[in-house]
Amino acid sequence: MRQHIVRNLGDLRAVIRRTAPQPNTCLGEILQRARVIDTQQLQVALAHQHRDSGKHLGRILVELKLVNEEQVNVALAQKFGIPVVKLEDIEITPEVLARVPADLAIQYNLLPLGQIDGRLVVATENPMDTKGIEVLGFLTNLKVETVMSSAREITLALSKYYSKFDEHEAMEDVRLGVVSDGMPAGESGHLIEQSAKRKPIVRLLNAIVLQAVVRNASDIHIRPQIAGVALYYRIDGKLLLSRTLHKSLLPSLVSRIKIIGHMNIAEHRLPQDGNARLVRRNKVIDLRFSVLPTVYGESVVIRLLNREAGMKPLERLGFSTGQQVQVRRMIKRPHGLVLVTGPTGSGKTTTLYALINEVKKRNVHILSVEDPVEYDMEDVEQVPVANVKGCTFASALRHLLRHDPDVIMVGEIRDEETARIANRAALTGHLVLSSLHTNDTVSSITRMLDMGVEPYLLSATLIGVIAQRLVRVVCARCKEAAPLNHDAGRHLGLDGSQVFYRGRGCSFCRNTGYRGRTMICELLEVSPAFAHLIGRGRPARELREAALKEGMITLLQTGLAVAGHGISSLEEVCSVSDQ
Repeated sequence: MRQHIVRNLGDLRAVIRRTAPQPNTCLGEILQRARVIDTQQLQVALAHQHRDSGKHLGRILVELKLVNEEQVNVALAQKFGIPVVKLEDIEITPEVLARVPADLAIQYNLLPLGQIDGRLVVATENPMDTKGIEVLGFLTNLKVETVMSSAREITLALSKYYSKFDEHEAMEDVRLGVVSDGMPAGESGHLIEQSAKRKPIVRLLNAIVLQAVVRNASDIHIRPQIAGVALYYRIDGKLLLSRTLHKSLLPSLVSRIKIIGHMNIAEHRLPQDGNARLVRRNKVIDLRFSVLPTVYGESVVIRLLNREAGMKPLERLGFSTGQQVQVRRMIKRPHGLVLVTGPTGSGKTTTLYALINEVKKRNVHILSVEDPVEYDMEDVEQVPVANVKGCTFASALRHLLRHDPDVIMVGEIRDEETARIANRAALTGHLVLSSLHTNDTVSSITRMLDMGVEPYLLSATLIGVIAQRLVRVVCARCKEAAPLNHDAGRHLGLDGSQVFYRGRGCSFCRNTGYRGRTMICELLEVSPAFAHLIGRGRPARELREAALKEGMITLLQTGLAVAGHGISSLEEVCSVSDQ
């Protein structure tokens, strides 16, 4: 199955409409004729589609790994008689981009490429999805001509070209509602509330949030400053400045956030929290808002909780094969305590959810107490903690024990009372999974003892500890060998023959050299001899020496192995492993 791939607008002008469409031919039939799939594989895919009627057959075939995206695109292009376009080789002019608002392009995953013979040429992953095409035609008053590109290429191009928003339009609509200190007063507060509901501000916030989704950001920071409002995205754990907005936009933008987050729009002197839910292309993303008053105005952080990214199976977390065996052995125990530790943002919650998904296979009664509940889980009874209502981890945990659970997940052990109850639950026949904010495995033991847990109790309950970090993955597009610094190599005990890699920086990774993250961890499985040392209250140094003698692999050693396989860089591993 061959199809001419368009790589520039001149090419596009020559081939557009050259291919005759095959409207009565099904996608599966085209792929079969091209011998990409056989009849049995097609039947399997159609059965999946029957169970999930909202999903496109091509996407199902890709998910089943029966075909790749390019093969589906070529087949669809043959069906509709349109060319396949390689977006990374095409430069789009600002005049063409200005015809299509950023929020509309991102919402429908469409990219305008140019205007040919009075028609607007737009790249799409699915020509059958006509809703966006109709909206675009109505908005531009032009006939829209579609061409095929992969969803990934369109997403990358949208992130590249639509990084700026229509700020001036929004400014003109809200400037009258702003007073000198940036806070609403009297009638002007009402004006700002009204402006927060107007289309430019709505579009501005939509574009900011959708850009975060496209870039796989975990957080959005809207920070007021003396002369403007800084907009940051946290991508792969790093804060990156996107742009600076005009200061006059802040009150209306914050008011819009309060409206959709169900917060008090009239309150400007106290911190507030809220939440909302974004549904985009059958993906559900929860938004958590935090509004904090500062001397320059209200600062906002929006956390994006993507269920697909946060609910990963154990195999996709980053554990080595040996570590997976150890972890599964620990959580197969009928009772005891398993701790996941690390600093904020190290992926502890994702690991806890993965462990719960493994435990679910045993058909046991699972209860969790969390603050907040980040992802909804089937077959797990989840209890949210709300301190303002008098509910704490400790009080909720006491009630959970009366609810006949087999497995309990405690979102975080924060205080002595929670630590004691969790340990007693583990001692009385429950498997307890929880997290702590400590740097390594042994520190978790000393922290529990410092909280007042008796050494004999902890030695009897503790099954194991997972101390973890997230490291950025070297970009596959611009990956290159990196020379090893001799002093650094000597300090790390490397002989100089090991080859490490780094990312040079390209458009695919937005010139950072990294794209995505993976986990490195230090895994301590408590043996009877090690439990005896805990029971005697031995100091952290002695505990660590004993763990190393028993074969524990440290965070740094795990990180060096990850860097040695070219997954991450040596600099990244050293920066997060506290060495």
